[in-house]
Amino acid sequence: MDSYIIGAATILMSCVFSVFGLLITRKFFDMDKLKASHDVGGYLISVVGTLYAVLLGLVVVDSMQKFQDARDVTEKEATALADVFVLAGRLPEPKSKVVRNLCRDYVDLVMDREWQAMDDGKYSPEARLAAVDLMKVLIDFEPTTENQKALYPQMVSDVSQVWQSRRSRVSAAVNGLPEVEWITLLVGGAVTVFFTYFFCLENLKLQIVMTVMVAMLISLNLDLILLFAYPFSGDLRVGVDAFALDRDIFDHHQDGLGTQN
Repeated sequence: MDSYIIGAATILMSCVFSVFGLLITRKFFDMDKLKASHDVGGYLISVVGTLYAVLLGLVVVDSMQKFQDARDVTEKEATALADVFVLAGRLPEPKSKVVRNLCRDYVDLVMDREWQAMDDGKYSPEARLAAVDLMKVLIDFEPTTENQKALYPQMVSDVSQVWQSRRSRVSAAVNGLPEVEWITLLVGGAVTVFFTYFFCLENLKLQIVMTVMVAMLISLNLDLILLFAYPFSGDLRVGVDAFALDRDIFDHHQDGLGTQN
């Protein structure tokens, strides 16, 4: 719940600062002069507001899509790994046991080490090495029987899918929203709120309410970006359930699925 509390506190603070800025503007600018600028200011704020709304909306949608993509590649990685484990039951010994042990080791490293590391925008070198070892073992295998020759291309395809999905997952964890985008969004939000100060209403309380609504709406969207742009960090993040299912599958097949020599 920490990220939600931080988000709520940030939204509250943005609303407080927006009201503070409005009161400062009212103190240093004459109301009659502010009213005289309404006609021109109305056209300008429509341009500023529209440009910022389009930018903010695109970034929100892009962040949500990245979150969904991160979830999808995680599912693909776990599914392909389970396929490798199952098909390894048709390999001769000791190759079958080696492949299956590497699958188990990889799942353990991802769940016990890498998932926590991704919360800090990092990854586990040990898990990466385990994935590389798994690929090497399968690629170095030379099928001999017709059954092995039929299954081998599928196993190579599956282990390649594991590696490709892993790279996408790690990239999503390490590379969040670029700093330049955050700066643009924050500056754009501040400018949009600041622009509303140049519209003066006789009823100060009503203008405060309107300003707070604008600041709150912008802050809510920025909070959405913060939650979705980092799919493996915070409280709202992609879970490790797919790999937990793999671990259950592996544990239920300790003795293999009919190993063929």
